[in-house]
Order: sequence, then structure tokens, then C-alpha cells
Amino acid sequence: MASLEEKILKKVMEDVDFFMMVYKEGRFREMLESPVVKPSDKKKVVNELFSEKISKLSLDFLNLLITNKREVYIPDITRNFKALYKRNMGIRNAELTVSREVDKDFIIKFKEILKKIYNSEIELEEKVKPEIIGGFILKVEDEQYDASVSSGLAKIRKKLLETTSENKV
Repeated sequence: MASLEEKILKKVMEDVDFFMMVYKEGRFREMLESPVVKPSDKKKVVNELFSEKISKLSLDFLNLLITNKREVYIPDITRNFKALYKRNMGIRNAELTVSREVDKDFIIKFKEILKKIYNSEIELEEKVKPEIIGGFILKVEDEQYDASVSSGLAKIRKKLLETTSENKV
């Protein structure tokens, strides 16, 4: 990554976040993805909007995408860049699903425990799903730990069904 070579990775990440905030505005995105608007006009708008707000490297990359008519891939490119950024910075994604809202102190402590276990920074997303009844489901990247009541009940039900069918034979 050029941003690594130039030691501005964090700045480029901030640029990506800022750009995507603007990109999500419907009219800007429509203009950028429109096949009717000429690339030179798109570049003018992008340069006017962003030349003072993002790094030269980020602006040059946006202009390159426009020149090569790859604007529609911007969301995918930014998502992949964010994943590479997090991997490079040692940040792991985690998702905590609970049956009801939990207080912020618990979340802070839980994050600290995960940070020690995984020896890396943790970005924790919280989800509330009443259907899990109680307990929690924790996903850290591609690992999952299910300590929910609904999962426990499902295991008990399965065991009972297996026992019942074995007794019938």
C-alpha cells in the first residue's frame, strides 16, 4: 500500500471515512456513478470538494478511479481498504449479541477482556436480539462462542429427541 510506504496510513483511513460520508449523500453518488457525466466534470467536482480536505495520495487515487471509469467500485474498494487497514493495525472485529441492552460499563470491561485474550485492539459491535432469551453470542472475526439460553435449550431438545428415538428402537 502506498499509504504504508508514505507512513500516512491513518490519514488515508480518515480520508476514506470522510469520503464515504460524502459519498453516501445520494446526489453526489448519483453524479459520480452516472455514465452521462464526463470524467473531466467528475474530476472537477471531486477536486473542488476534496482538495483541501483529504491527502494528495487519496485525491490522486480518486482521480485515477474516475479516469479508469471505476467509480461504481468505490464502496467495495473502501470496504477492502478498511479490512486491510484493520489487519495492518492489529484491530479485530467482534460482535456481541445479547437479549437486552447492557450498560456501558459492562461493554467497556468486556472489551478489555477481549483485548487481553486476543492481544489486539477490538472494535465491538453490540446487537440486541430478544429471541436468544438470555446469555450472549460472541463472534470475533470467524470464531463464534454461543452461550445463549436459546442455544442451550436447542441442545437439550436435540438430546431429548435423540434419547426418545433411541428408546423407541
